[in-house]
Amino acid sequence: MRAFVAEHGFALERVSPLATANTARVLKLDREGRLERGCDADALVMRRDALEIAHVYGLGKPVVRDGELVFMEKFLTPSDRRISLYGGKS
Repeated sequence: MRAFVAEHGFALERVSPLATANTARVLKLDREGRLERGCDADALVMRRDALEIAHVYGLGKPVVRDGELVFMEKFLTPSDRRISLYGGKS
């Protein structure tokens, strides 16, 4: 996203829906992708000058504070699971 905004001059408000609202809609995640009443209260705060992650909130709780991880969900802890993704035209 940084490349589109910083190098190509796109406005952040035009690019961010590609990773937020549009993605949530395609994945049919009705409570994700926007800050509205009844949604999950996930938010990302970036530093304007460098577009670096400053803070992240998941379900309204801090996950990253000042760029440092402060909470890790159990599903993110190391495991022996393997995930394979396949993409192709249908």
